[in-house]
Amino acid sequence: MFNLSIVDAELELVPPTMWDDFQVRKIANSSNKNPRQMLLDSNYMHSAIERHFPGMSNRRGRPDIFHMLLNVVQDSILNKKGMLSIRIHTRNNIIIRIAPETRVPKSYNRFAGLMEKLLVNGKTEAPDGKILMWTEQGKWDSLLMDNCENVLLSPSGERKNIKEICKKKDMNLIIGGFSEGDFLSDVYSALKPVSIFDNELTIWTVAWKSIGTVEDLLGF
Repeated sequence: MFNLSIVDAELELVPPTMWDDFQVRKIANSSNKNPRQMLLDSNYMHSAIERHFPGMSNRRGRPDIFHMLLNVVQDSILNKKGMLSIRIHTRNNIIIRIAPETRVPKSYNRFAGLMEKLLVNGKTEAPDGKILMWTEQGKWDSLLMDNCENVLLSPSGERKNIKEICKKKDMNLIIGGFSEGDFLSDVYSALKPVSIFDNELTIWTVAWKSIGTVEDLLGF
């Protein structure tokens, strides 16, 4: 089983300090939503995030990253063969687990609504009642695995070829769930990072390259 673990994902509901922000209220009123149950989204709340969390408006509130990521990985051959597990740890220490058969909406607005439902209710279900995604409390190190190699990817790590890193199908690949900056969690005290490129890459590019390498290894 190839495990993909996302750490410090910038995926969260609107923080309490922003519930009464005029921009957030305006968005909530126009969409007939409760600010407490809305997804933090810098695409629409950039100024509000900057007011309450100066300097963080380009990092916090990035559900669009995970819309792209999940569409890429859930549609992979590895996932369709039942050989991929993806788990997401958020900055608020919420762990999101995803069933392999989950199909992510192609529409970003539908995806955002699905994430809101997940974070509010703790799960999303298929029409037949099967749970597709669910949440639990947990820190980043709860994603570490004892039965396979844990590999941390970071631009600051030692440069290695992707084929050298993903040389076996049973591994746990850990990547950051943010668009800029570094890990908030103390990952470097537990794992020595490695890098697959000299500059930063998007998380969906890293995931796609890694999964594709494993698929080639298995001859798919």
